[in-house]
Amino acid sequence: MKNRGMWKLAAGVMGFIAGVFAGAFIGLVIGGTFLVGFDIYEHTGMEGYELTAYVGAVVGGIAGLVIGIRRAGK
Repeated sequence: MKNRGMWKLAAGVMGFIAGVFAGAFIGLVIGGTFLVGFDIYEHTGMEGYELTAYVGAVVGGIAGLVIGIRRAGK
């Protein structure tokens, strides 16, 4: 039971990495599907699918981190 913190750290890192990839993929699919017709590039300098991939990676990383730590605590 002494290494419980290490298990939580490892689970958090694995959850973060998996969440980043999953979130970026989902953001890429959503952005490529629904944001193609908008002229987001003119306002932000990034394409819509690129922007949603970044946002999805951040959200997925945070969610994966939290879920990984909670799962390791049980």
